Amino acid sequence: IRAHAASVMHLMHMLLTHGGLASTCVHACSVANCKKSSEQLVTMACLIAAAMHDFEHRGVDNGFLAKTLDERALCYNDQQPNEQHHVAAAFAVLLRPEFNFLRELQDADFCNLRSLVLNLVAATDMAKHRSLIETFKGMLDTAASSVAAGEHSRYTASNARHPSSMAFKPTTQEEAKQLLCMAIKCADLGHLTLSWDHHLTWVERLESEFFAQGDQEKARGLPVSNFMDRDKPGASSEQVGFFNFLVLPLFRSLGQAAPLATPMVDAVEANYRCWVSMQPASQRRTTA
Repeated sequence: IRAHAASVMHLMHMLLTHGGLASTCVHACSVANCKKSSEQLVTMACLIAAAMHDFEHRGVDNGFLAKTLDERALCYNDQQPNEQHHVAAAFAVLLRPEFNFLRELQDADFCNLRSLVLNLVAATDMAKHRSLIETFKGMLDTAASSVAAGEHSRYTASNARHPSSMAFKPTTQEEAKQLLCMAIKCADLGHLTLSWDHHLTWVERLESEFFAQGDQEKARGLPVSNFMDRDKPGASSEQVGFFNFLVLPLFRSLGQAAPLATPMVDAVEANYRCWVSMQPASQRRTTA
């Protein structure tokens, strides 16, 4: 968990700085009473969310918590019990006097930062994956249409020092939050951007975690969740489909909005081609 949290923080920092998101998404933390620089608040909120997003994770998904009536599911009425617990428990630790490095923030700044952190952690729920991408693609399409109509404020270069850093420029708080949610989703799946050997190591770890949940489900007499039965092909056997339907649409959409994130997208595409090459020739029909 700690290695994963560090990886997500690293990739978020890269997207915020080298990718240009921090300066472009100032609307995400922009309210009248904020005293702190909006860009600083955005950066801090994103890094805190990355650190918190899997705090005290037990290695089981939300569905498992709900069907076993786990205390976390009961506490949060089955609504994202993992994500709700991660952020609630992490804030409880953060606000202890000996750990509260945010104590000097003005109330408005803290509330604004906390609101963004809550949104970002909630976005890491895989159940929200497709709806998040569809919403974001809709924003990109609308922005592109405005350019075609002669309105250049929402889909244009936004950083004078790096003219090609952003193709999509959020103009509202909601748009900025959606872009940052896309970023943390990509960072959460950051192992997909690593070299093939390191990526494969993380896939094997994930598959082991899935099988461990499947073992618990079997022991309780529950139906075993997809790809979690160690007596059947696991997640590694379905990587091409995973890339086609979930991964590539996510990373390509971010790359479309933030061209400086293209190296990340290229790395994902390279790993995708490796998975495709491992398939029997008869199965190498892709939708990419």
